[in-house]
Amino acid sequence: MSNSILPVLLAAFCLGSLTGLRTFTPLTVLAWTLNLHRMSIIGSPLHFLHTLTACVILTILAVAELVMDKLPSTPSRLKSPGMIARIIFGFICGTIAGQAWGANWETSAIAGLGSAVFGALVGYEVRKSWVHRLHTPDLVVALLEDAVAIGGSILVISRAIFLSYGS
Repeated sequence: MSNSILPVLLAAFCLGSLTGLRTFTPLTVLAWTLNLHRMSIIGSPLHFLHTLTACVILTILAVAELVMDKLPSTPSRLKSPGMIARIIFGFICGTIAGQAWGANWETSAIAGLGSAVFGALVGYEVRKSWVHRLHTPDLVVALLEDAVAIGGSILVISRAIFLSYGS
C-alpha cells in the first residue's frame, strides 16, 4: 500500500477529472481492474464492483454514453442529471482510490467529487473552444475526448497500481 496520501489524492483527482469528461469510463476501468484482481477493496460496501456482472453493466453504460454523447439531442454535461451523475461517480472513484491504495477514503472521495466538477467544466470549455477556434466538427473533438477519458483512466489506474504495489 501507499506510504503517502499525496499519490492517492492525485489518482483520485485524476479519476474524478476524467469522470467529468465521461461519467462511466473511469469507474468501468476501475471495476475491470478489480475484477481482474489487479487491486482490491474487499470488505468495502463497493466490493460488488469486483463482479463480472458489475463490469458488464458498467461497460454497457459506458459504451452507451460514448454513443449518446455524439447525438445533437444530448444535453450539456453541465446540466442535471449529467452533472449529478458525474459528482456521484467522481465520489465513488475517489472512494475506491482511497480504499484500494491505502489512504483515507473520505479525503479521496472528496478529491474525486470536486475534480469531477472541475473536469466537467474544463472539458466543456475545451471542447466548445476547440470546435469554434479550430473549425473542427464536434464529432472529431468528442472522439478525442473519448480517447483522453479511456486512455487517461487506464494510465492513471495502472500507474497507481504500480506505485502502490510495485508490480
